[in-house]
Amino acid sequence: MNVPPGLPGSPVPLVLSLHGALQPYAVHERETGWSAAAAGRHFIVAYPSAAAGLVWDAAQRSGDVAYLRAVVDDVSRTWCVDPHRVHVEGFSSGANMSARLACDAPAVFASVAAYAGVSPSFTGSPCEPARPISVGLFHSDADLISLPPLAVAHRDEWLRRDGCPVTPVTEPGVPVEASAYGPCRAGVQVVWRVYHGSHFWPAGGDRADIADRMWAFFQRNPLP
Repeated sequence: MNVPPGLPGSPVPLVLSLHGALQPYAVHERETGWSAAAAGRHFIVAYPSAAAGLVWDAAQRSGDVAYLRAVVDDVSRTWCVDPHRVHVEGFSSGANMSARLACDAPAVFASVAAYAGVSPSFTGSPCEPARPISVGLFHSDADLISLPPLAVAHRDEWLRRDGCPVTPVTEPGVPVEASAYGPCRAGVQVVWRVYHGSHFWPAGGDRADIADRMWAFFQRNPLP
């Protein structure tokens, strides 16, 4: 867990950052750059570790859903966490798990971001969120594991669930594609962003760009 020094006495945001399959959380922390991003922004980052062979169980109402809810409770007992600004992001298997939390725990997580993931419904597990929830989906255009068509299908599922307008606001001049859909039902949004690359969290300038954009997305989408 990363708790930046000098946190204010007022409640601060919490971000859960979920590693990919077979990826130790310390490697995920280093590759994503989330701890550095948190240092100047005064939020806490927790890096939970999946138990079952370092692969998250993204099935409906799985034990990992209960475990990650308990992580939020545990951190909140120790630190002054703003319950309206608890967010989760993940990579690969962690991205799938992040999407599951959007489905199963939208009362806990204000918004969800995922890089290189697919929908929990891909394996036949239902997704029935109790409220519309903002979702940010990030992907690579040459991903041969979480295939881009599956990512597009995942995006389209959330557009339907959240009742989003079909025409997005697009951002010109990006490497591949960037769109924001909204406002959707209850004022939520779906963000879609594609980078050049394969099934890895991008390095270099794109690494900081992703953390910055996910954080900006979280800031725009507190719990109602």
